[in-house]
Amino acid sequence: MRNREEPPEEDADGAVGVSLSPPGGLLDVLTVGAVVLDERGRIVLWSPQAEQLFGYSAAEALGRYAAPLLVPDEHIELVLRLFDQVMREGKSWAGIFPVKCKDGRVRLFEFRNMRLHDDQSAVYALGLVTDRAALREVERDLAFSTLLIQQSPIGIAVLDTDLRYVSVNPALARLDGIGEEEHLGRTVREVLPPSHARDADAVLRRVLETGEPVMDREVVGGEIPAGEGHAWSVSVYRLDDSGGRPLGLSISVTDITERHKAAIQAEQARQRLSHLAEASVRIGTTLDLEQTARELAEITVPELADIVAVDVLDAAVRDQPVRIPEEETATFRALALVSAYPTVAAEAADPPGQVARYSAERLITRCVATGQPVAVPAVQPEDLRGIARDEDSAALLARAGVHSYLAVPLIARGEVLGALDLKRTRNPKPFDHDDTILACELAGRAAVCIDNA
Repeated sequence: MRNREEPPEEDADGAVGVSLSPPGGLLDVLTVGAVVLDERGRIVLWSPQAEQLFGYSAAEALGRYAAPLLVPDEHIELVLRLFDQVMREGKSWAGIFPVKCKDGRVRLFEFRNMRLHDDQSAVYALGLVTDRAALREVERDLAFSTLLIQQSPIGIAVLDTDLRYVSVNPALARLDGIGEEEHLGRTVREVLPPSHARDADAVLRRVLETGEPVMDREVVGGEIPAGEGHAWSVSVYRLDDSGGRPLGLSISVTDITERHKAAIQAEQARQRLSHLAEASVRIGTTLDLEQTARELAEITVPELADIVAVDVLDAAVRDQPVRIPEEETATFRALALVSAYPTVAAEAADPPGQVARYSAERLITRCVATGQPVAVPAVQPEDLRGIARDEDSAALLARAGVHSYLAVPLIARGEVLGALDLKRTRNPKPFDHDDTILACELAGRAAVCIDNA
């Protein structure tokens, strides 16, 4: 996990200032004591933390020789030798050493010893000491915390009070698509896409000001059902010191794309069922052929398509055999044409009541000949000739912005009666498998009604 070093705090004039904070930092957690010895090894300074660690009050310790007071007999010679090195050679010493405490127990402490000088050329030894068990516990906790964050599959970042990244784990770097080092020192506005940066900045500032966390906020980018987007669950909470002073923010980010996709698909399935339920009520209200076709077209617009036509085989209307070999033309009768809004694409379709012969190359002809749906999810200019009746109609469809096409057969009692023709212009999504299933369901219900008409 990469971390940015914090610069010294500055006042309004840009000068480096003093930052005071109440007890509660790492030194207080560890209880670091300070002991100062003179050249003879007598205790001349004794901190309250030293009293906490060893049990001796300042009155009991000051003026006494440190070695006989604190060091077990078997280690006194070694301690005196190390003390001599510190005082005579200026050599600092660090390590773990046993100490006799006031309660009679011998405990292990971590020491840092160094030489001090005063303005009178006197020499002293400063010993900084903490409980070994407490130190190891803190070191272990820090190591575990580092590993937990470093190896976490959840993206984690820490921001300072200026909302700049000071720490980022690998998971967050992967989610952002930006290296850990590239985050550090930058704001979310500089890292996130503009579409997300403004909202994110506002949320972060609100959490920093109020201390009220934001949990499981869902952020979506791109078209998830089309496989081009992602969804994330973002939580933000403020980091305060023991005195309640804000230190910054912690952000956790989880990729929930699959969960979001499943929710979208479940909602789409619910909508399809609702649509089918509505269709069962609205389609086939009369035995009139044209009315039934129009009811089918109307329930399909605009939920499924922007422009819908219903064409039946003329032979079906005349109660003649309707099987069409794939290589032959087919004669259709236009029954209904509905669009979600005025469009020149409507001019490209045969008006209701017109009978026309379609070539074998027309996609609608292929649909009725095979009895299978024909879909062109992303319509190209060359596809329009197979959708439209002629070149002029193809030009109209191009002007209208037809970008996706679907034709599904009208089948009743095993026979193809015609086709439901669907086009999308304003709806930006291409027809997909679920759309085809819904269109076939609607067409199947309408075909039974048409067959009975």
